[in-house]
Amino acid sequence: MLTTQYAKAPSNIRGNAADAGYAATVLNGNNADLPLSITGIGLLTAAWLLVATVNFELCPTVEAATAYVGLAPYPRESGAVRSRGRPALGHGGHRRLRTALYLATLSAAQHNPPIKTFYERLKANGKPKKVARCAAARKLLHLAWAVVRSGRTFDPTYRQDMLVAA
Repeated sequence: MLTTQYAKAPSNIRGNAADAGYAATVLNGNNADLPLSITGIGLLTAAWLLVATVNFELCPTVEAATAYVGLAPYPRESGAVRSRGRPALGHGGHRRLRTALYLATLSAAQHNPPIKTFYERLKANGKPKKVARCAAARKLLHLAWAVVRSGRTFDPTYRQDMLVAA
């Protein structure tokens, strides 16, 4: 499904022929439709996730994935001077993938139940919108990594089913 959607996309979205060939190779794998099962992740974000991380083969752990994308909070310190002790996202990481996840989070924060409750809880606790969105983007990356690595589609009631069974 993802490969056919990619083939139908306009050429200015797909990029040049070399990128299109590489993307088609990565997207032909068994994991191509798994990120699309997550509400908020569309065709381009799924393609960026799978191509930039080579089906998450570059990231053996979810922490490695968040660091690779640049969504891991790092403390800002310079010797003896601290910046009020507040960790922040750096400018490192895969900029285009981070942007794609951030934009996907705008949709997921409205329509994806786990991301929506997480985002609303952060806003209710007084976090600024951008901080809450970056945290939700990190959570969206965690979900994408989990579904691709497990090989199962996204189930928004997964944790709820486990809590009821216990």
